[in-house]
Amino acid sequence: MEQDIFQYYRKMRMESPVYFNHNTGSWDVFDYKSVYFVLMNPDIYSSDPSYAGNVPENRQGPGASFITMDNPDHKELRNVTVPYFLTSKINEYRNMIESTSKRLMAGINKNSDFIRDYAVMLPVTVISELLGVPENERSKFKEWSDYIIGNRSDAGFQELNNYMYSTMAEIFKTNTEDNIISTINKGLYHSEPLSINQKIGYVMLLVIGGNETTTNLIGNMVKVLSEHPEIADKLRQEPELKKGFIEETLRYYSPIQFLPHRFAARDSVLNGQEIKKGQRLSIWLGSANRDGTKFEDPDTFNMERQKNDHLAFGMGIHMCLGSPLARLEAEIALNDILNKFKHVKINAEKTAMLKNPMVYGFSTMQLDD
Repeated sequence: MEQDIFQYYRKMRMESPVYFNHNTGSWDVFDYKSVYFVLMNPDIYSSDPSYAGNVPENRQGPGASFITMDNPDHKELRNVTVPYFLTSKINEYRNMIESTSKRLMAGINKNSDFIRDYAVMLPVTVISELLGVPENERSKFKEWSDYIIGNRSDAGFQELNNYMYSTMAEIFKTNTEDNIISTINKGLYHSEPLSINQKIGYVMLLVIGGNETTTNLIGNMVKVLSEHPEIADKLRQEPELKKGFIEETLRYYSPIQFLPHRFAARDSVLNGQEIKKGQRLSIWLGSANRDGTKFEDPDTFNMERQKNDHLAFGMGIHMCLGSPLARLEAEIALNDILNKFKHVKINAEKTAMLKNPMVYGFSTMQLDD
């Protein structure tokens, strides 16, 4: 079943690389060149839903987020926390991430759910540390993230949402540490202090970005190692290939398969298709990253690719803020996986993939000894 999606991508790139999906009322964009063009031209393909005739989420309201904004508003809000996610700053977190990873990996055994007990817990612990979230609240943060991205049903979401809002309001009120929370607390937008809903919306975005992508990337690295057992020994013998392995996993099994919200700011033509102002576009990163016009032999995993310009973290002004952190966590996770397991093999009978088409990853995974 999982391979069906890649066969579908190949078919669509060949037959209808920019395709109007009547079921969703959206243009689906599949080929690399078109996906890249959309991402790099926010003046034509905006992130602001008001172009679709919808009033965007109130910038002061629940879930207010710079991902639904264009520049200069987007840049102003994003820049509030950018210093915390620069590569130079991220490297200061290495010791904390390594100790967290080793502690979690020590508890993994043949009966463990690798996703629940390691791939989920590593990024949720790290982002919680960076945000200053109390340890007893972290499981709720992960649950909140799952509900928002759609990996669980909507049952009980409002109750959970209310709980998280009251919890976050208290954290903002009482925080005295020098961390991301305090930085957001002091953040300005149009020279005015951020509202509590803007602050919570900001945290919501960081929680999702700090959890889902990295969890899926770690699980997908294990999938590759299980499918290609020879790779593990090669990585141990040639550790300089680890970076290429992570980048190729991002391309080959992109954690985020599509971005559902771009809106035509004006009439345009994209790969021969007339896009009308206000129409929505879904950007299929997972398909673009398998495009043979960009990547040689795209359906073969090759960690020694010389030029791997994948779009797994997006591109342009909305490129994932936390990508340096995700890469560092993946590097540390890979080291500990290779140290823990001589042979990495997934138990297919006790493993299941996520059913959400927006993401590619696992809901549960068990590894054989």
